[in-house]
Amino acid sequence: MKDFVMCSQCELEYHNPESRRFHTQPNCCSNCGPTLTLTDKHGNVIESSDSIQRVVELIKAGNIIAIKGLGGFHMCCDAKNELTVTELRRRKNRPDKPLAVMMKNIDAAYKYCEISEGEKAVLTSQKRPIVLLNKKILYNLPDNIAPCQKRLGVMLPYLPLHYLLLKDGIEVLVMTSGNMSGEPIQYENREAINHLKEITDYFLLHDRNIHNPLDDSVVKVTLNREMVSRRARGYIPYVQHICTKDEILALGAEQKNAFCVSRNGYVYLSQYLGDLKSMDSYDLYKKVISNFTYLIGASPHIYAHDLHPQYLSTGYAKDHQEFKIPVQHHHAHMVSCMFEHKLYKDVIGVVFDGTGLGTDGSIWGGEFLVGNRRSFKRVGCLKPVLLQGGDTAVKEPWKTAACYSFDLGYDAKHYLPDVNVADIEVVEQAIKSNFNCHWSSSMGRFFDCISAIIGVRLHISYDAQAPIELESILDATVDTSYDYYIQNYDTIFQFSYESIISGVLSDIEHNVSPSAISARFHNTISNAVVDAVIRIREEFSLNDVVLSGGVFKNTYLLERVYRKLKDKGFNVYFNEQIPINDSGISLGQLMVADEVIKEW
Repeated sequence: MKDFVMCSQCELEYHNPESRRFHTQPNCCSNCGPTLTLTDKHGNVIESSDSIQRVVELIKAGNIIAIKGLGGFHMCCDAKNELTVTELRRRKNRPDKPLAVMMKNIDAAYKYCEISEGEKAVLTSQKRPIVLLNKKILYNLPDNIAPCQKRLGVMLPYLPLHYLLLKDGIEVLVMTSGNMSGEPIQYENREAINHLKEITDYFLLHDRNIHNPLDDSVVKVTLNREMVSRRARGYIPYVQHICTKDEILALGAEQKNAFCVSRNGYVYLSQYLGDLKSMDSYDLYKKVISNFTYLIGASPHIYAHDLHPQYLSTGYAKDHQEFKIPVQHHHAHMVSCMFEHKLYKDVIGVVFDGTGLGTDGSIWGGEFLVGNRRSFKRVGCLKPVLLQGGDTAVKEPWKTAACYSFDLGYDAKHYLPDVNVADIEVVEQAIKSNFNCHWSSSMGRFFDCISAIIGVRLHISYDAQAPIELESILDATVDTSYDYYIQNYDTIFQFSYESIISGVLSDIEHNVSPSAISARFHNTISNAVVDAVIRIREEFSLNDVVLSGGVFKNTYLLERVYRKLKDKGFNVYFNEQIPINDSGISLGQLMVADEVIKEW
């Protein structure tokens, strides 16, 4: 054993054997750093003999601090200070979306949340993700941390800096991504000061460059299994062996993007990159693709992309000369789950989400498929409805509810009393003239409709807010449901919504509570899925069922459908390590492309 060790950065020798592990790290040397610097929001250095202690004092005084960590910046404040949390939301333009918190230790987490053994194992693992935990009945943190939610996103410290911040009287910190709403996480000092100075009061910087920005990973434990919804710090790259030797780049979706690359018999799934709806996000997307492919030595000659021509990920493919393979959105969802569970033969795919371009040019999202990794057949769907507006139909659930009401001949003004009458009339006239309308079988939009009709959410400020809050109010003791019908239409069957909406409206008229209506609606969807899958089994003699798509992030729906199908003798699979939302579809795209290539 050597009597000294050497810092790999500055080559300074240390003659203390007890410090060997510390000083052999390239970023842990008293001579070359890392060095912490406290600045004001404009980047002016604040001299302090102990920057961390000064930050603790500032946090206790109600300030918001931008802290540079492992994969980028966090916006940090005292989670028990309701006024500061409100101010953080205002500055960050994040009025409703839940904020993650960092608890001092597992005992603090037990104080505020219900934690199973499986959740404890994930929470305390070396990966240290954000874990979605049920709040305790006597939960006494400010409601504005996770408004209208039964769950709280909790993580434990994973850097020495975190332990030091939580050492002196602070029990819970809000730790949310250092960005403006809808923008990528900031990870460079100068850029962070430019972009975050209107949000933060102070910066705590360090002098280590971050080359690969990473958000915190998000997981939950469902059916006693770890279910990853955002693969990032600690969970990437996701690497699996595959048979192909081709180098393929699968570009993912427009929302919750992650891309996927294959090389030398392995497939690599990237970190979560967020929505590609701003130039900053798209520029980061291109940069990470370049860095990622360079690091693994890949030069992809085949690009797999979504069918939607207006997705920026599709545009990336069009801007390059490589061979292109378009992949239908919901087929990619289904295949991502098939890949994870090593399924090769035909399966029944139940894929529910908000938006995906179908092969017929309409918007799909409530789909029953039969197929394999190469091809699929659409055998059923939620009955399509004519929706008015593009993104506005997504951001304003009342508009979706109005469209369903018009379709059924109901007076939307009566059932949406809190919506401006003139706005409803504009939508009605637009539908009558077929102005900016599209057909949609989206299950996500159907959940939006019910959420709006019962008054849970008329407008949203983050993706899937209406369905999330609809699930959150659900009374799990209610086991009744509404009538529904599965009818043949042309070459497929359709799961009709008329009697469901009629039942909801009747309950409203009879003053049934929204929590009971939500439960009955969820139960109805669960029952209809099971009946539809049984029908498909009888026709195609298939017993393997794949559940995928962002709607199945709904824990109540997923668990109920899973158990009911298992009771009927089906083999049931859902995305666990590969995200069930759009972050997972690039892997499905790649595997479809691989099957296409085999036929060349």
